[in-house]
Amino acid sequence: MTNSLLIIEEAFKQIQRLESIFGDDIPWNAIEKGFIYENEKIFLANKARGIFKPKQMLRGLLSIKTTIPRAGRVNVYSDRESDEGYFYYSLQKGDPRKQGNKHIWEAYESKSPFIYFYPVAPAFYKAIWPCYITSIYPDKMYCEVVVGTQPEILFVPDIHPAYKIPSTIERKYRVAETRIRVHQAAFREQVLDAYNGRCAISSLPIRTLLEAAHITPDIDLRGDADVTNGIALSRIHHKAFDANLIGIDPDYKIHLSEKLMNTTDGSLLEIGLKGYHGKQLILPKNIRQVPDNGRLEERFSIFQAAQF
Repeated sequence: MTNSLLIIEEAFKQIQRLESIFGDDIPWNAIEKGFIYENEKIFLANKARGIFKPKQMLRGLLSIKTTIPRAGRVNVYSDRESDEGYFYYSLQKGDPRKQGNKHIWEAYESKSPFIYFYPVAPAFYKAIWPCYITSIYPDKMYCEVVVGTQPEILFVPDIHPAYKIPSTIERKYRVAETRIRVHQAAFREQVLDAYNGRCAISSLPIRTLLEAAHITPDIDLRGDADVTNGIALSRIHHKAFDANLIGIDPDYKIHLSEKLMNTTDGSLLEIGLKGYHGKQLILPKNIRQVPDNGRLEERFSIFQAAQF
């Protein structure tokens, strides 16, 4: 393997590590730290530029990035999803074959994989990988980016995964799957921001231990990703809520199931769960982000029915 492909492979491993910690919404401050390869620091992306190749790579591309503009600013690029099985990605302004665009052409010609950092909230990204450039339109100043399949043997020593551009049918599936993951990650960030990064039951402030619980489940056609359909909960409280072991009534009062209340098993159960029975949910300060009463009423009736 060439030096460039070895670096790309190590970058994929680093992304897997970040995903194991942060899931589908990786904070920029974790991405920008990069990783160490052969005693050198390799950066994964550049804050100012969307198209990135670290100095250690001979040619090609390590990552591309789309950003959400700050309030009051306009995004001059038109990166977006397509229903045809690819993402549109804008070329850098200027000569379509020079500066950062040169790396796009090199990745296209070598058919080499790379990472696409897709924004789910300001300074949070879903890492999409492996990606490939399948077409470039210099007259229209954009390229087509498709999503491949992540190999299962990535961490097996001395075995290098084979990367290949997916078929047309696979491309549509991968982009559709990625779109769902991106939207779920965006929903999590919106909900966690509404609750100021704290669990609505316990006030736990550790963001990596928090999840966005749907009131109306996302598998329901009405289970949209509006922040009023979500509650920021710690992982254990989210699991209990989904299993109808915890219920929240339309007045935002917390109820524990009889099964939990009648079980005795240490401080986690007594303090971490039972201790919140009868207390009020901690609500967002913005009244427009408070959980929808109608959804809570319907969900609470399901909780009550599950008690019999």
